Amino acid sequence: MNKQMMNDLPNWEKEYLELKRRELSKQQVELLEGRDIKSHEGMIFGSMYRDWKIIKGYDELSTEV
Repeated sequence: MNKQMMNDLPNWEKEYLELKRRELSKQQVELLEGRDIKSHEGMIFGSMYRDWKIIKGYDELSTEV
């Protein structure tokens, strides 16, 4: 993890929400705003985190199958 990512990480939910709010479902918005995550929602939260990392250039989407 690079230094810039470490600085950005504490606020990734807020930043992602600002970037993607119009594209997100009500459930996704609630999760990013801090609602407790139910066990079946972990993958939803994780996929948003992964998307944020790709947008920021911290992770590249794998095209391998």
